[in-house]
Amino acid sequence: MKTSTLKFFSFFCMILIIAAGVGTSSCKKDKICHGIVHVYDSAGIAVYNATVLLSAPTVHGDVTYTGTTDPTGQVLFEVKLPAIFDVTATKATYPGKTGVGIIRLDEEGKTGEVNVNIK
Repeated sequence: MKTSTLKFFSFFCMILIIAAGVGTSSCKKDKICHGIVHVYDSAGIAVYNATVLLSAPTVHGDVTYTGTTDPTGQVLFEVKLPAIFDVTATKATYPGKTGVGIIRLDEEGKTGEVNVNIK
């Protein structure tokens, strides 16, 4: 009787140790949403140094992020709260012209992309 109880207890402890190891694994989910905005001019050429604004209304006021495009015409945003953002792109050397779009960043760890044309 003692041997079967001891075997059961040992088996139970092994299962508990394995469950604890799996439950506390070092894999961490990326809780940040990533967004890439590509900015082009009316000829389809990438626009360097354009200002890109992401904005989304919330209960506590607008949430905004601002970035500047790199030489390939893109800018990367890391957003802490999932949302659907309005995108506005401008460039000082294109007076009166604006590019607009929408980017959906509502899945944690995923990357959303949008192309915006300044016209």
